[in-house]
Amino acid sequence: MSERLNYHFNRAGNDHGEIRFGHIHDDNNISGVMLRTGEDGGRHYMTMDSSGSIDEGRKGSTINVCPGSFAVKAGRDVAKETPAIYQLAENGDILIGAPNGRVTIWAQNIELIASGADGQNGVIQIDGNEKVIIKAPQIVVDSKVSTKIFSEKTVDVIGKAILNIYGGLIDAADGATKVNGSKPCSGPYINEIQNKL
Repeated sequence: MSERLNYHFNRAGNDHGEIRFGHIHDDNNISGVMLRTGEDGGRHYMTMDSSGSIDEGRKGSTINVCPGSFAVKAGRDVAKETPAIYQLAENGDILIGAPNGRVTIWAQNIELIASGADGQNGVIQIDGNEKVIIKAPQIVVDSKVSTKIFSEKTVDVIGKAILNIYGGLIDAADGATKVNGSKPCSGPYINEIQNKL
C-alpha cells in the first residue's frame, strides 16, 4: 500500500503536549483525534482511529497507551444500585492480563455468570498450573447433572468433626478389588469403577 496522505491534517500544542486531527500512524492508518504528551509522546498518548481493519476492530477503535499506571476512579456521586463503571463488549472477548503481576478483584460480593443455551457455552473454567485454593466458612457445590472430583494421585476427604456421606446407592472399590474381588455389589457403576483401577 502506498503511503497515505492527509491534506486536512491539523495540530495544536506546545512542548508539553499536543492534539492532532488526522495524524497518520507508522502503519499508514489515520487517527481521527490523537492526544499525546510532548516529552514522552511516543509512549504516552490516546488515539481514536478512523481507518484500519473493521474485522480486527482497528477502525473506530480507541487506544490508550502510557508508560506509568493507568487509573480509573468513578462513582462518588452514584447511587448504590447504579453501576459506577460499566463495560460491555457487544461482540468479541474481554481480555485482562498481567503477565508480570497479579490480578486482584475485591468487592462486597463477587458473581461469575456464564450463560449459554446451545449446550456448548455457559462454561466457567479455572486453570492453575500449581494450586487452586478456595477458603470460606461455608463452601457449597450444587450441580443438577453430575459432580466429579478426579486426581491422578491422592484425594483426601477430611471432616474433623463429622463426615457425612449420603447416596441413594453407593459403590466403593479399591485397588485390591480388581485382583481379589469384592463383596457382591449390584451398583450400576461398579464395573466402570473396577475397569479404571
